[in-house]
Amino acid sequence: MVRFASSRISLMTAYLLLGAVVGVFIIHPLNLMVVWWELSRFSETAPTFVEFMRARLWLLIIPRHFDIVIAYSMVGAIVGLAFGLFTRNYMTTAKAYRSLREEQIAFIPDFIRQGETDRVEFKSSIRWDMNENRINRSLEKVIAKTIAGFFNAEGGYLIIGINDAGEPLGLDKDLSTLRHPDLDSFERTLNDIVTKSLGGDLCPYIHTVFAKIEDKDVAMVIIRPAPRAVHLEEGKSSIFYVRSGNSTRQLDVREALDYARSRWT
Repeated sequence: MVRFASSRISLMTAYLLLGAVVGVFIIHPLNLMVVWWELSRFSETAPTFVEFMRARLWLLIIPRHFDIVIAYSMVGAIVGLAFGLFTRNYMTTAKAYRSLREEQIAFIPDFIRQGETDRVEFKSSIRWDMNENRINRSLEKVIAKTIAGFFNAEGGYLIIGINDAGEPLGLDKDLSTLRHPDLDSFERTLNDIVTKSLGGDLCPYIHTVFAKIEDKDVAMVIIRPAPRAVHLEEGKSSIFYVRSGNSTRQLDVREALDYARSRWT
């Protein structure tokens, strides 16, 4: 802990010193450039830019003008301190985010061993039909339906690349259908499914992490409860789904209204 605190202090000191140097050798000359530009606009006898800068910059080495050096050093140090605080906070946040992702990824093998529950669902793919060995876009609606059910309940985990028996199938088939066959594109595709079928305002309530299970990529979509009732648009109908046990159930209009009143009011 002491070593960590000491390293943080050393880092901030470095930013202060660097900022002071920037203040004298960058901020000060830039300010002089602005002064010369204003002077040259309103005075016909103004010196040339080179003459003006040479005369003013020489003042920095004259002892009686050290107050200029001190002033710009302080300005630069303040800028350096602000940048150092921002960098430190960013690094702290990034470290916490990485730690959270690692914890979430560590849950995936346990969820697979436990099987499907009211909070966990397995799906083989998002658009590749494993039975017919082809792209099947209707599977995206199945994904949206499951996510909607979790949104309307208490949230949950959708693990993709796993069959119903808990055997890892991987994401290669799905990835081969994407323009850019990588995991970032896979995550964007999931967000697109949510946006088109459920509403773009819900994308912040899902988060996707990836893990290797038996040397195969699987994805886990972490779904938080939605702040509003979520309906899946199917043709001209809006269908309300909710997670019930280890399956996703469709509610009729009366059931959906009663559920929404108790859930969001």
